[in-house]
Amino acid sequence: MSPTEHAPLVVYTLALTLNPGPSSLLIAASGARFGVARCTPHLAGSLLGYELQLLAGALGTGAAVFGNPLLQTVMQVLSTVYLLWLGWRMLGSRGGLGAKAAPPAPISWQQAFVLQVSNPKSWMTAVASAGLFLPAASPATQQAAFLLFAGGAGVTGLATWAVAGAALQRWLHSPTSQLVMNRGMAGMLAVTALWGLGGAVGDLSV
Repeated sequence: MSPTEHAPLVVYTLALTLNPGPSSLLIAASGARFGVARCTPHLAGSLLGYELQLLAGALGTGAAVFGNPLLQTVMQVLSTVYLLWLGWRMLGSRGGLGAKAAPPAPISWQQAFVLQVSNPKSWMTAVASAGLFLPAASPATQQAAFLLFAGGAGVTGLATWAVAGAALQRWLHSPTSQLVMNRGMAGMLAVTALWGLGGAVGDLSV
């Protein structure tokens, strides 16, 4: 298959990752505080986790997560707790770019991986992508192309958020502006995490 045949998959994945959410807000905050280069481990962990989810979707095993409301809720609770902890950590960083106290390091690839695989909405996205763009009983070459293009588009979307965050650095040279940004990002991260948890609990109760 030619690369152009995967254009719908790429556009679909980019549209999902460019949509604001906990992961995009978190990496935008990291880009603003640390720059794009130091977000590389975050991107690598997210890519590894998403590729695992895509592989599960391609093999059909991702439906076990997608079709189990209780398991989705448990994963959403764990993901929400972790996101709230990261938001609290972000909120506690008070120094600006020129402050004497060093800010916390960006999250590691292991933390990004755990965040990715514990997000049930990411599992749903991966399973849906496989169902939409990967025919049943596809050969290994077609499955590999699916993983390549979907994963590449996903990490590109997240990298765009990191670049957008890094563009804010010129306005974050004072401790006050850095504090305002930290509080704003932490607040939005908490709201989106709790919103997702509310939706998961609501689905379970139906």
